[in-house]
Amino acid sequence: MSDMNLQLGVQFQLLKTKLVAVYEKAGNDSSFLLIPTNLEEVGSATLEEMIQDLTAAFGSEVNTDKIKSDLNGLNSGERANANFDLNKLKFSLKTAYIYVKGSVKEYAFAIEVDCEGAVPDLGFVTIEKLAFKIWNTKRNVVLKQLNLDTIENLVKKLDAPEKKVTEAG
Repeated sequence: MSDMNLQLGVQFQLLKTKLVAVYEKAGNDSSFLLIPTNLEEVGSATLEEMIQDLTAAFGSEVNTDKIKSDLNGLNSGERANANFDLNKLKFSLKTAYIYVKGSVKEYAFAIEVDCEGAVPDLGFVTIEKLAFKIWNTKRNVVLKQLNLDTIENLVKKLDAPEKKVTEAG
């Protein structure tokens, strides 16, 4: 008699990025995978859109007035700047990857926040984007999707032979 095999899958969207999650069980072995359905398509959502989605999904159970009040509270007070607009923040899920099979456990997540128009331009500093990336994989396609440029690579670029600061011109 052969072992029972099982596969469960779900396709869904998170921050307007289409993902697929699959769980497999083959005998005593099980594995799990979460990946984007299309590595080239990345969506984004504003806070307002996320609140609207929560309201559409859960109706009156979501206290949107409280959420909006709390978010607007970030804009008030002595240290707040009237030009700060949370509704203009755009959140993008750049990478979502989980692979678990036996002792192999890999993951990669990257979220980017586009701050254009949300954070005031202070003249001497303008915050354009924030990024959060975490991973423990060496899979090239996933690393490429993370769009990594490590500190080591950035420092190596400073030593590029095109121009030497110390050479007289």
